[in-house]
Amino acid sequence: MSLSRWQVLLSLVISGLLGAFLMYPIAYGAVHVVQEGDDLQAILTAAQPGDTVQLTSGQYEGQFVIEIDNLTLIGPEDHSAILRGTRKGRTLWVKSEDVTVRYLTVTNSGLSLSRMDAGIFLEQTAHRALVEHNQLINNLVGVYVWGPHNALVQHNHIIGTNEVRMSERGNGVTIWNSPGSRILNNDISLGRDGIFSNTSKENVFSGNTFRDLRYGVHYMYTNDSEVSDNVSIDNDIGYAIMFSDRIQVLRNIAINSKNQGVMMNYANISTVA
Repeated sequence: MSLSRWQVLLSLVISGLLGAFLMYPIAYGAVHVVQEGDDLQAILTAAQPGDTVQLTSGQYEGQFVIEIDNLTLIGPEDHSAILRGTRKGRTLWVKSEDVTVRYLTVTNSGLSLSRMDAGIFLEQTAHRALVEHNQLINNLVGVYVWGPHNALVQHNHIIGTNEVRMSERGNGVTIWNSPGSRILNNDISLGRDGIFSNTSKENVFSGNTFRDLRYGVHYMYTNDSEVSDNVSIDNDIGYAIMFSDRIQVLRNIAINSKNQGVMMNYANISTVA
């Protein structure tokens, strides 16, 4: 076969590949810029996987649901895009996988513990959710991590509500049955507990600051996990580890606790150092 025939074959192959790329273009997610007064829920519903919904400064009132995988919901870095709930239910409810929520202010959730009201609620199907750099203010629960695997909640400023008594308040972050989830570098105050974990495993709570709470960290039936490098200030108890096994409680600080800095109750095969 002569060189010219090789060149012909090569050109045919390249033409075929180019044709395939033209027929099946690489898809990049669209960016939807939303302004105050737009129908945010309609935009969230119509979005496609990989899209970004970018909020401009303003108030967005209502209860919002994300059901599209791999969606990013983002506001300005100054947190001037405000999701304001109606004091009922969940202000933002994430039901899909690989969702990112960033740079928002989320406020005014419902106040029902039995209905699991929250500023941001991560459904069992919201695996690998990323909630970061948000302000969660005056919600019953700041972030409710209800069963997704490998969620990451980090660098958020969470201030609970003082509209109800301590016993009726929710937690800064609540975790239930969420293996592999991590709560990192958050500032949490004015709820019941800073982080409350129930029936979970393989979690890491690290680098958080807790103020004016009942317990900074409260573990119940949570195993094979780590509580490290946190700071508890002016709480009833800094770190309460109860009915949990193989917990590493490392390099934490408790300042001005009304009762214990660290309380261990039926915590087996665990380390405090």
